[in-house]
Amino acid sequence: MTTTARTAPGLDEVRALLHRDPWWSAYALGDLDPRRQQYCEWYVRDGSVALLYREFDAPILWAAGDPAVLEGLPDVDACYLQIPEAFLASVERRFTVEWIRPVHRMGIHPADLRAPRGPSAVEALDESHEHEIRELYADGEATHEAPDFFWRSQLGDGTFFGVRQEGRLVAAGGTHLYSAEESVGAVGNVYTHRSHRNRGLASAITTAVARRLIERGTDTIVLNVRSENEPAIRVYERLGFQRHVRCLEGRGLRR
Repeated sequence: MTTTARTAPGLDEVRALLHRDPWWSAYALGDLDPRRQQYCEWYVRDGSVALLYREFDAPILWAAGDPAVLEGLPDVDACYLQIPEAFLASVERRFTVEWIRPVHRMGIHPADLRAPRGPSAVEALDESHEHEIRELYADGEATHEAPDFFWRSQLGDGTFFGVRQEGRLVAAGGTHLYSAEESVGAVGNVYTHRSHRNRGLASAITTAVARRLIERGTDTIVLNVRSENEPAIRVYERLGFQRHVRCLEGRGLRR
């Protein structure tokens, strides 16, 4: 039976739909956190679910299930995309895709985390380290490798770690999203200075972040990695992460 997408379905209904595939739905699950609910517009249609998340300059569009769920969404001038590959044709009927890239969603079962080879001393980072972190990330701006979604508020979750050499922060990372209430964390913002790569620093950071999440009893732990970055994918696999699904990130402009 075909129905119109419903705005503001019950959160218990949304949560149940998201838990059908928690690794793909990790970011959406995190948006059920009370701190983020005010930014969420949920749409449900025949067991499929879509989310417009409106905290930033343009909303983030996330979806799962059947692309027909997008038919009930309101028009927006622009949006960031986090969609399954099967949704692309439907998205392109509504938006001119400004840019898009395939990424792998990877996840890990807590018992599978493996320590990286070679010890690296990591330290916890917080809001007092924001300037140093931004200075480190600026190293990747010229090569378009700098993390895309970093905000000061993320440092308040207590999930960021860094590595120093000669007193200088040369690698850092944490989470894009963390929710204790929904027991979900998305590892992200991992970056190593270009002059300090191939030394296992990203592995040490990722392990520290994942371990912190596991210590807190987090059930759903994921990360995104660009599909063409096979060396990084293999690094994450050595740590115990598994490839789950290939999806698309991008930005669309209203037609």
